[in-house]
Amino acid sequence: MKKITLLTVILTMLFTVSQAQRKKPRTYLVVSVGTNQFMGDLGGGGKDAAHFMGVRDIDLTGTRPSWQVAYRYKFAGRKKEFLQYFSVRANLSYAFLSGKDKRTGSLGRQSRDLSFINNTYSMSGQLEYYFIPEKARPRHAFSSLKGTRNISAYVFVGGGAVYSNPKARLEGGKFTALRPLGTEGQLMPEFEYTSFYRNADDEYETFVTPKPYSRFAAFIALGIGMKYDINRQWAIGLEISNRYTSSDYLDDVHDKYFNYENFGGTNSDFGDRHKIRDDAAETLGDLAPKYNSGKLMRGNPDYNDAYVLTMVTVHYKLKSGKRRSGPKFPH
Repeated sequence: MKKITLLTVILTMLFTVSQAQRKKPRTYLVVSVGTNQFMGDLGGGGKDAAHFMGVRDIDLTGTRPSWQVAYRYKFAGRKKEFLQYFSVRANLSYAFLSGKDKRTGSLGRQSRDLSFINNTYSMSGQLEYYFIPEKARPRHAFSSLKGTRNISAYVFVGGGAVYSNPKARLEGGKFTALRPLGTEGQLMPEFEYTSFYRNADDEYETFVTPKPYSRFAAFIALGIGMKYDINRQWAIGLEISNRYTSSDYLDDVHDKYFNYENFGGTNSDFGDRHKIRDDAAETLGDLAPKYNSGKLMRGNPDYNDAYVLTMVTVHYKLKSGKRRSGPKFPH
Protein backbone atom coordinates (compact mmCIF):
# COMPACT_ATOMS: atom_id res chain seq x y z
CA MET A 1 0.00 0.00 0.00
CA LYS A 2 2.87 2.40 0.78
CA LYS A 3 4.35 1.81 -2.68
CA ILE A 4 1.01 2.49 -4.40
CA THR A 5 0.64 5.67 -2.34
CA LEU A 6 4.14 6.80 -3.38
CA LEU A 7 3.30 6.28 -7.05
CA THR A 8 0.03 8.22 -6.65
CA VAL A 9 1.89 11.15 -5.07
CA ILE A 10 4.48 11.22 -7.89
CA LEU A 11 1.89 11.22 -10.65
CA THR A 12 -0.25 13.82 -8.84
CA MET A 13 2.75 16.13 -8.47
CA LEU A 14 3.59 15.82 -12.16
CA PHE A 15 -0.01 16.57 -13.15
CA THR A 16 -0.26 19.52 -10.76
CA VAL A 17 2.95 21.09 -12.05
CA SER A 18 1.82 20.73 -15.65
CA GLN A 19 -1.53 22.35 -14.91
CA ALA A 20 0.25 25.27 -13.32
CA GLN A 21 1.79 26.29 -16.65
CA ARG A 22 0.08 29.35 -18.20
CA LYS A 23 0.88 28.44 -21.81
CA LYS A 24 -0.91 25.85 -23.90
CA PRO A 25 0.22 22.28 -23.16
CA ARG A 26 2.76 20.67 -25.49
CA THR A 27 1.58 17.07 -25.26
CA TYR A 28 2.88 13.92 -26.95
CA LEU A 29 1.98 10.27 -27.17
CA VAL A 30 5.12 8.13 -26.93
CA VAL A 31 5.08 4.44 -27.90
CA SER A 32 8.19 2.35 -27.23
CA VAL A 33 9.18 -1.19 -28.17
CA GLY A 34 12.42 -2.87 -27.17
CA THR A 35 14.23 -5.31 -24.94
CA ASN A 36 15.22 -5.78 -21.32
CA GLN A 37 18.09 -7.35 -19.43
CA PHE A 38 17.47 -8.67 -15.91
CA MET A 39 20.15 -8.10 -13.27
CA GLY A 40 19.42 -10.11 -10.15
CA ASP A 41 20.42 -13.37 -8.49
CA LEU A 42 19.62 -15.74 -11.35
CA GLY A 43 21.32 -15.97 -14.72
CA GLY A 44 24.06 -13.54 -15.67
CA GLY A 45 27.51 -13.82 -17.20
CA GLY A 46 30.54 -15.93 -16.46
CA LYS A 47 31.95 -14.00 -13.49
CA ASP A 48 30.74 -13.02 -10.06
CA ALA A 49 27.62 -10.88 -10.02
CA ALA A 50 28.10 -7.21 -10.76
CA HIS A 51 25.72 -4.51 -9.59
CA PHE A 52 24.67 -0.93 -10.36
CA MET A 53 25.41 -0.69 -14.13
CA GLY A 54 26.95 -4.18 -14.15
CA VAL A 55 27.34 -4.59 -17.90
CA ARG A 56 29.81 -7.45 -17.52
CA ASP A 57 27.11 -9.59 -15.89
CA ILE A 58 24.55 -9.16 -18.67
CA ASP A 59 23.42 -12.38 -20.33
CA LEU A 60 22.66 -11.52 -23.97
CA THR A 61 20.84 -14.82 -24.49
CA GLY A 62 18.46 -13.71 -21.74
CA THR A 63 17.28 -10.68 -23.73
CA ARG A 64 13.50 -10.46 -23.60
CA PRO A 65 10.84 -8.08 -25.01
CA SER A 66 9.39 -4.93 -23.46
CA TRP A 67 6.93 -2.22 -24.50
CA GLN A 68 5.77 1.08 -23.10
CA VAL A 69 3.04 3.66 -23.74
CA ALA A 70 3.57 7.16 -22.36
CA TYR A 71 1.99 10.60 -22.18
CA ARG A 72 4.56 13.41 -22.34
CA TYR A 73 4.11 17.03 -21.39
CA LYS A 74 6.67 19.60 -22.50
CA PHE A 75 6.88 22.76 -20.41
CA ALA A 76 6.36 25.98 -22.35
CA GLY A 77 8.97 28.70 -22.17
CA ARG A 78 10.50 31.51 -24.14
CA LYS A 79 13.83 31.00 -25.85
CA LYS A 80 16.70 30.59 -23.38
CA GLU A 81 14.32 30.28 -20.43
CA PHE A 82 15.35 27.45 -18.11
CA LEU A 83 11.90 25.85 -18.12
CA GLN A 84 11.96 25.01 -21.84
CA TYR A 85 14.59 22.30 -21.22
CA PHE A 86 12.22 20.15 -19.12
CA SER A 87 9.43 17.68 -19.76
CA VAL A 88 7.46 15.25 -17.61
CA ARG A 89 6.11 11.88 -18.63
CA ALA A 90 3.69 9.26 -17.30
CA ASN A 91 4.43 5.67 -18.40
CA LEU A 92 2.62 2.34 -18.55
CA SER A 93 5.15 -0.43 -19.17
CA TYR A 94 5.48 -4.18 -19.66
CA ALA A 95 8.68 -6.20 -19.37
CA PHE A 96 9.07 -9.96 -19.70
CA LEU A 97 11.94 -10.76 -17.33
CA SER A 98 13.86 -14.01 -17.46
CA GLY A 99 16.87 -15.63 -15.85
CA LYS A 100 18.35 -19.11 -16.09
CA ASP A 101 21.46 -20.46 -14.39
CA LYS A 102 22.06 -22.95 -17.21
CA ARG A 103 22.86 -20.08 -19.58
CA THR A 104 25.67 -18.62 -17.45
CA GLY A 105 29.39 -19.20 -17.86
CA SER A 106 29.80 -19.76 -14.12
CA LEU A 107 29.93 -23.40 -12.96
CA GLY A 108 28.75 -22.35 -9.51
CA ARG A 109 25.59 -20.77 -10.88
CA GLN A 110 25.02 -23.66 -13.28
CA SER A 111 25.12 -26.11 -10.39
CA ARG A 112 22.43 -24.10 -8.55
CA ASP A 113 20.22 -24.74 -11.63
CA LEU A 114 17.43 -22.28 -10.82
CA SER A 115 15.42 -20.30 -13.37
CA PHE A 116 12.41 -17.99 -13.59
CA ILE A 117 10.20 -15.92 -15.84
CA ASN A 118 8.21 -12.88 -14.77
CA ASN A 119 5.59 -10.87 -16.67
CA THR A 120 5.92 -7.46 -15.01
CA TYR A 121 3.63 -4.44 -15.37
CA SER A 122 4.52 -0.99 -14.09
CA MET A 123 3.30 2.58 -13.80
CA SER A 124 5.79 5.40 -13.41
CA GLY A 125 6.48 9.09 -13.79
CA GLN A 126 9.71 10.76 -14.88
CA LEU A 127 11.28 14.20 -15.22
CA GLU A 128 13.34 14.79 -18.38
CA TYR A 129 16.09 17.37 -18.89
CA TYR A 130 17.05 18.11 -22.51
CA PHE A 131 20.76 18.90 -22.52
CA ILE A 132 20.47 19.11 -26.32
CA PRO A 133 17.18 21.02 -26.52
CA GLU A 134 14.41 20.52 -29.03
CA LYS A 135 14.43 23.05 -31.85
CA ALA A 136 11.56 25.14 -33.15
CA ARG A 137 11.25 23.78 -36.70
CA PRO A 138 12.83 20.66 -38.25
CA ARG A 139 14.54 21.81 -41.47
CA HIS A 140 15.17 18.54 -43.29
CA ALA A 141 13.29 15.39 -44.13
CA PHE A 142 14.36 12.28 -42.27
CA SER A 143 15.69 10.66 -45.44
CA SER A 144 18.26 13.41 -45.97
CA LEU A 145 20.08 12.61 -42.69
CA LYS A 146 21.41 16.17 -42.73
CA GLY A 147 19.13 17.62 -40.12
CA THR A 148 21.39 17.73 -37.07
CA ARG A 149 19.16 20.59 -36.00
CA ASN A 150 16.42 17.99 -35.62
CA ILE A 151 18.32 15.96 -33.01
CA SER A 152 17.67 16.40 -29.30
CA ALA A 153 18.90 14.43 -26.29
CA TYR A 154 17.91 14.15 -22.64
CA VAL A 155 18.55 12.48 -19.33
CA PHE A 156 15.81 11.56 -16.91
CA VAL A 157 15.02 10.40 -13.41
CA GLY A 158 11.76 8.85 -12.29
CA GLY A 159 10.05 6.34 -10.12
CA GLY A 160 7.02 4.13 -9.89
CA ALA A 161 5.64 0.74 -8.91
CA VAL A 162 5.97 -2.64 -10.61
CA TYR A 163 3.76 -5.72 -10.28
CA SER A 164 5.53 -9.06 -10.61
CA ASN A 165 4.67 -12.74 -10.25
CA PRO A 166 7.76 -14.95 -10.72
CA LYS A 167 7.21 -18.43 -12.16
CA ALA A 168 9.33 -21.44 -13.04
CA ARG A 169 8.87 -24.92 -14.42
CA LEU A 170 10.47 -28.30 -14.05
CA GLU A 171 11.59 -30.33 -17.06
CA GLY A 172 8.55 -30.91 -19.26
CA GLY A 173 6.17 -29.28 -16.80
CA LYS A 174 4.01 -26.18 -16.73
CA PHE A 175 5.03 -22.81 -15.35
CA THR A 176 4.15 -22.53 -11.66
CA ALA A 177 3.87 -19.39 -9.53
CA LEU A 178 6.70 -19.46 -6.97
CA ARG A 179 5.46 -17.08 -4.28
CA PRO A 180 2.77 -19.49 -2.91
CA LEU A 181 5.42 -22.24 -2.57
CA GLY A 182 7.48 -20.36 0.04
CA THR A 183 10.76 -21.53 -1.49
CA GLU A 184 12.89 -19.89 1.23
CA GLY A 185 10.69 -20.85 4.19
CA GLN A 186 8.02 -18.17 3.90
CA LEU A 187 5.31 -20.73 4.79
CA MET A 188 6.78 -21.27 8.25
CA PRO A 189 5.94 -19.13 11.30
CA GLU A 190 8.32 -16.20 11.52
CA PHE A 191 10.64 -16.76 14.46
CA GLU A 192 14.24 -17.74 15.06
CA TYR A 193 15.31 -21.21 13.95
CA THR A 194 18.50 -23.13 14.56
CA SER A 195 20.14 -23.91 11.26
CA PHE A 196 20.38 -27.55 10.20
CA TYR A 197 23.43 -26.61 8.16
CA ARG A 198 26.89 -26.14 9.66
CA ASN A 199 28.96 -23.15 8.55
CA ALA A 200 32.63 -23.06 7.57
CA ASP A 201 33.63 -23.15 11.25
CA ASP A 202 31.58 -26.34 11.71
CA GLU A 203 29.06 -24.49 13.85
CA TYR A 204 25.29 -24.18 13.69
CA GLU A 205 23.81 -20.73 13.24
CA THR A 206 20.36 -19.28 13.78
CA PHE A 207 18.17 -17.60 11.20
CA VAL A 208 14.69 -16.16 10.79
CA THR A 209 12.51 -17.23 7.89
CA PRO A 210 11.34 -14.31 5.74
CA LYS A 211 7.75 -13.14 5.41
CA PRO A 212 5.92 -13.77 2.13
CA TYR A 213 7.06 -11.04 -0.23
CA SER A 214 4.76 -8.56 -1.94
CA ARG A 215 3.94 -8.79 -5.62
CA PHE A 216 4.36 -5.00 -5.76
CA ALA A 217 7.68 -3.17 -5.55
CA ALA A 218 8.78 0.44 -5.93
CA PHE A 219 11.58 1.41 -8.27
CA ILE A 220 13.79 4.34 -9.22
CA ALA A 221 14.61 4.80 -12.91
CA LEU A 222 17.68 6.54 -14.35
CA GLY A 223 18.19 6.88 -18.07
CA ILE A 224 19.28 8.70 -21.19
CA GLY A 225 17.62 9.15 -24.57
CA MET A 226 17.73 10.93 -27.90
CA LYS A 227 15.21 11.64 -30.61
CA TYR A 228 15.11 12.83 -34.21
CA ASP A 229 12.25 15.05 -35.38
CA ILE A 230 11.01 13.78 -38.73
CA ASN A 231 8.58 16.71 -38.98
CA ARG A 232 6.52 18.86 -36.63
CA GLN A 233 4.26 15.93 -35.73
CA TRP A 234 6.48 12.83 -35.63
CA ALA A 235 9.82 11.86 -34.12
CA ILE A 236 11.73 8.64 -33.50
CA GLY A 237 14.38 7.93 -30.90
CA LEU A 238 16.30 5.56 -28.66
CA GLU A 239 16.14 5.35 -24.87
CA ILE A 240 18.14 3.32 -22.34
CA SER A 241 17.26 3.17 -18.64
CA ASN A 242 18.02 1.15 -15.54
CA ARG A 243 15.28 0.43 -13.01
CA TYR A 244 16.45 -0.22 -9.45
CA THR A 245 13.67 -1.93 -7.46
CA SER A 246 12.93 -2.15 -3.75
CA SER A 247 12.56 -5.96 -4.01
CA ASP A 248 15.02 -8.83 -4.18
CA TYR A 249 12.27 -11.24 -5.18
CA LEU A 250 11.59 -10.50 -8.85
CA ASP A 251 13.29 -13.86 -9.45
CA ASP A 252 12.00 -15.44 -6.18
CA VAL A 253 15.59 -15.75 -4.91
CA HIS A 254 16.93 -13.76 -1.94
CA ASP A 255 19.07 -15.56 0.64
CA LYS A 256 19.26 -19.03 2.24
CA TYR A 257 18.00 -22.47 1.27
CA PHE A 258 15.13 -23.92 3.30
CA ASN A 259 14.27 -27.59 3.70
CA TYR A 260 10.73 -28.19 4.98
CA GLU A 261 11.56 -31.85 5.68
CA ASN A 262 13.78 -30.66 8.55
CA PHE A 263 10.56 -29.58 10.26
CA GLY A 264 8.32 -32.49 9.29
CA GLY A 265 6.93 -30.88 6.16
CA THR A 266 7.14 -31.52 2.43
CA ASN A 267 9.52 -29.79 0.07
CA SER A 268 8.74 -28.18 -3.25
CA ASP A 269 11.13 -29.18 -6.01
CA PHE A 270 11.34 -25.53 -7.06
CA GLY A 271 13.23 -24.39 -3.96
CA ASP A 272 16.38 -26.49 -4.38
CA ARG A 273 17.43 -28.04 -7.67
CA HIS A 274 21.20 -27.97 -7.21
CA LYS A 275 23.31 -30.61 -8.94
CA ILE A 276 26.40 -32.57 -8.00
CA ARG A 277 29.42 -30.51 -9.01
CA ASP A 278 32.90 -31.68 -10.03
CA ASP A 279 35.09 -28.59 -9.87
CA ALA A 280 38.20 -30.43 -11.07
CA ALA A 281 36.51 -31.63 -14.25
CA GLU A 282 34.25 -28.56 -14.45
CA THR A 283 31.22 -30.77 -14.97
CA LEU A 284 27.80 -31.26 -13.38
CA GLY A 285 26.11 -34.51 -12.48
CA ASP A 286 22.61 -35.49 -11.36
CA LEU A 287 20.46 -33.70 -8.82
CA ALA A 288 22.08 -33.67 -5.40
CA PRO A 289 20.31 -34.32 -2.08
CA LYS A 290 18.56 -31.16 -0.95
CA TYR A 291 20.47 -28.83 1.33
CA ASN A 292 19.46 -28.57 4.96
CA SER A 293 17.79 -25.38 6.15
CA GLY A 294 20.13 -22.45 6.59
CA LYS A 295 22.55 -23.21 3.74
CA LEU A 296 23.89 -19.93 2.38
CA MET A 297 24.15 -18.61 -1.16
CA ARG A 298 20.85 -19.55 -2.69
CA GLY A 299 20.91 -15.81 -3.36
CA ASN A 300 22.72 -12.64 -2.30
CA PRO A 301 20.60 -10.53 0.09
CA ASP A 302 22.92 -7.51 -0.15
CA TYR A 303 21.46 -6.19 -3.42
CA ASN A 304 17.95 -5.80 -4.76
CA ASP A 305 16.94 -6.71 -8.30
CA ALA A 306 17.20 -4.35 -11.27
CA TYR A 307 16.60 -4.48 -15.00
CA VAL A 308 17.74 -2.47 -18.00
CA LEU A 309 15.35 -1.32 -20.74
CA THR A 310 16.57 -0.50 -24.27
CA MET A 311 13.69 0.98 -26.26
CA VAL A 312 13.05 2.39 -29.72
CA THR A 313 10.61 5.28 -29.27
CA VAL A 314 8.04 6.87 -31.57
CA HIS A 315 6.76 10.34 -30.56
CA TYR A 316 3.51 11.80 -31.89
CA LYS A 317 2.54 15.37 -31.06
CA LEU A 318 -1.09 15.50 -29.99
CA LYS A 319 -3.20 18.23 -31.52
CA SER A 320 -4.30 21.01 -29.21
CA GLY A 321 -7.09 23.52 -29.57
CA LYS A 322 -6.97 26.61 -31.76
CA ARG A 323 -3.97 28.77 -30.98
CA ARG A 324 -4.51 32.09 -29.35
CA SER A 325 -2.93 35.21 -30.76
CA GLY A 326 0.21 36.31 -29.02
CA PRO A 327 3.92 35.55 -28.87
CA LYS A 328 5.11 32.34 -30.53
CA PHE A 329 7.10 29.83 -28.55
CA PRO A 330 9.49 27.09 -29.63
CA HIS A 331 8.07 23.79 -30.81
